[in-house]
Amino acid sequence: MSKSFWLLLDPRIYAVSVSLLISVFTIVVPDSPNDDAYLYIRTAEIFLSDGFASAFQHFPWASYSLLIASLSLLGFELFTAAYILNALFYGVLVYSFVSIVKQINPSRTVILLACVCILVYPQLNEYRYLVIRDIGFWAFSMLALWQFLLYAENHSHRFAIAFSTALLLAATFRAEALLYLVCTPIGLLFDSRFEKAVCRRNFVRLVGILAAAVVATMALFTVIGIDIYGLFLEFISVYQPFVDSLLNSDAAGDSEMSRVLFGSHAAAYSQEYLGLFLAAGLFAILMANLFNGIGGAFLLVLLFGLYRRQFKMPRSVVIPVALYLLVNIGILFTFLFITRYLSSRYAMLFCLLLALMVPVILAQLLTSGVDNRRRLMPLLLVFFSYCAIDSYYSFGHSKSFVFDSVEWIEENAESSASLLTNNHAIAYSSGMVENYDKIPRFLTETELLSTSTGDLIAIEMHFEMMQVLENESLASSLELLTSFSDEDDPGIAIYRRVEP
Repeated sequence: MSKSFWLLLDPRIYAVSVSLLISVFTIVVPDSPNDDAYLYIRTAEIFLSDGFASAFQHFPWASYSLLIASLSLLGFELFTAAYILNALFYGVLVYSFVSIVKQINPSRTVILLACVCILVYPQLNEYRYLVIRDIGFWAFSMLALWQFLLYAENHSHRFAIAFSTALLLAATFRAEALLYLVCTPIGLLFDSRFEKAVCRRNFVRLVGILAAAVVATMALFTVIGIDIYGLFLEFISVYQPFVDSLLNSDAAGDSEMSRVLFGSHAAAYSQEYLGLFLAAGLFAILMANLFNGIGGAFLLVLLFGLYRRQFKMPRSVVIPVALYLLVNIGILFTFLFITRYLSSRYAMLFCLLLALMVPVILAQLLTSGVDNRRRLMPLLLVFFSYCAIDSYYSFGHSKSFVFDSVEWIEENAESSASLLTNNHAIAYSSGMVENYDKIPRFLTETELLSTSTGDLIAIEMHFEMMQVLENESLASSLELLTSFSDEDDPGIAIYRRVEP
C-alpha cells in the first residue's frame, strides 16, 4: 500500500486534527485574555506600525509577537491570530508527545492511549485560552527531544539538524532552551546500543552540527538587525534586582523577617536557621508547583505505576528524558531561589516528560489479562471523562462584568475624558489607553488624584484597592457612577474625577 495510505492510518494525524478542532472552539468562544496577552498584542501592534527595531525595543523577546503580527496580515484580528498560532503549536506538541511515547513502546494500544492522554491532560489544556509564548517553547522542546531520539537511533544528519533547529526555535520563545541544546547531546555518550567509539563519534558529529546551527543563527540575527548581546543583557537585567537583593541582605532585614516568621521571642533563638527555613519553604513551593503541573489524576497513575514497578522505559529513552528533567528542575529551582516565586506553567515541560509514562502504565494494566481489562475499562472511561471535563469546562467565575464595564464606558465616556484603570481588558477594549500593556495592578492615592476633572476611573476592586479607596481624602474627589460585579467577585467600580 502507498505511504499516504499508511499516513492516514497514523493515530497521530487524528490526534492533531482533534487538537485543532478543540482550538477552533477557543477561537469561536474565547475567554477573558490573561494579563500577559496584552504585552504580546501591544508588541505586535508596534511591529506592524513602527517596524522590527521598535518591537524589540518595546519587548526584547518579541519573536512570539512578530509571529502573531505576521499571521494577522492574512486578515485576522491580533487576538485571533494569537489563538491560531497557539493552535498550531498545540498540534506540534501533540504530535511530538505521541511520537516520543512511540519510541518508548510502539504498541498501537500505547499510541492510542497517548493520543487520548495528551488531548485530555487537564493542566496542559487549561492553557489553550491563554496567549503565552510558553506554548511554543513546550512544542519545540518536545519536538527536539523526539528528533534527538531518532538521531540517537539512526545517526542521520537530518535528525541532528531537526534537533538543533527545533531547540533554537524554542529559544526564541524562552532562552532556557539553550541549556537543553548544550546538555542533551551528552546522552549520546551513554547509549548502550553502540560501542563507545561509535557513541563518541555520534556525539562529536551532533556537537559540530549544533555549533554550525548556532553560528548560522547568530549571523542571521546580525543581518536582520537583532542585537544578541543586547538581548542577553536585557535577559540578565530582569533578574539583576533579585540577585542584588539576595546577595546584599542586611542584618536588620533578616532580623525583621525572623520576627515576622517566628515571633519576637522565638526570633532570638531561630534567626540563625532562617536560611534553612527559607530553603525548605522554597523547596515546598517547588513541589507544590510540580504537583499542580502534573495534576491529581495523572499523578495517581504515576504513583500506581511506581508502586507496581511498571515504569518500563528503554535506556535509550531514559537518559535523554532524564537529562531534560535534570535541566528543567535546575532551571526551576534557580528561578525560584532568585525570584522567590514560581508559576505552574514554568514546570509544565517537566510534567509533560513525566506524563509520557501515563499511557505506558495504562496500556500495561489493560494488557495484563482479560479479567483485568474488563474491570479496568469502566475505570479508564471514568478517568478520561474526568480529565476531559477538567480540561475543557471552566469552574471559575464569569468575567462578563468586565465586558459590561467596557460597554458602559464606550456609551457614556465624554470625548474629552481620559481613562485610568488597573484592568488590562478595560484598558485595551475601551481604546482609551495607549499603553494598555503597562497597566499597574495597584493604583495609588497619588495616581488617582493626578487625574483631571471629568476623567473616568475604572477600578478592579480587589482588597488592596478597597483599602486605598477608604482614604477620606478621596471621598470628595471621586464620584461613583456605576459598578459591575457578580455574587462572588467585587468586580469593577467606575468613578468620575470631580473637584473636591
